[in-house]
Amino acid sequence: MRSGKLTRAGILAALRGALEPKSYIMAMWEGGAAAFGRVDRWSDIDLMVAAKPGATKRAAGDIERVLRRLSPFSARLPAQHPNWPDMIHTFYKLRDADEYLMVDVAVMPHDSRDKLLEPEIHGVPLVHFDKARICRPARLDRAAFRKGLEQRRDRQAAMFEVAGNFVRKELNRGNPIEAAYNYQMILDLLVEALRMRHGPHHYNFRGRYVHYELPAPVLRRLQPLFFVKGAADLGRKERRVRQWFRELTAS
Repeated sequence: MRSGKLTRAGILAALRGALEPKSYIMAMWEGGAAAFGRVDRWSDIDLMVAAKPGATKRAAGDIERVLRRLSPFSARLPAQHPNWPDMIHTFYKLRDADEYLMVDVAVMPHDSRDKLLEPEIHGVPLVHFDKARICRPARLDRAAFRKGLEQRRDRQAAMFEVAGNFVRKELNRGNPIEAAYNYQMILDLLVEALRMRHGPHHYNFRGRYVHYELPAPVLRRLQPLFFVKGAADLGRKERRVRQWFRELTAS
């Protein structure tokens, strides 16, 4: 990182210094790589902020003002999540920070039912301040989680049965681009099935953390499937994906 660039520590210190004194902001913590002890030079800042009910928009505005004082934005992207309708979630890229040091910030009411604090799924939060013991580990509803996983497994099997031959169909038609799109779909289903087998708490994380959470022999078998040299190679690897998926779902 070049001299003069904003640092991770500097951004977090500025945010904490501005937010902690405010009576309507109750807690600030990091998730993501920080919660799993894996921060490196390419990590962004996955920031969570809890505010009093009715004050989330105000808190989000405070955060944005702090970031604007630090640097102009090269990008700002709001996100919406149907499962967290009370969350204000925004991605910021700061012109004067390293290109990888994005600030991914979610603001929610401190009484929100789901604050993404189940350690089995979200790791152990790195707490910067907590005025009301908000950042305590949340208890995972194991019965509900297991039910959701089983429902997804059934749908996953049906999706593979329906779409499993789409790659071959498009190759037979001489449409390699469409075949490649469909290959990515069945490859995603394979990765999901592998995660269900080897790390079910993150079964729906798609490609995130696979290098940390899948066993080395599985990674050695999986990685070549992502690199296709042409239509003939695509056909060979499609057969390997289908065979492996059947192995997983049959056992």
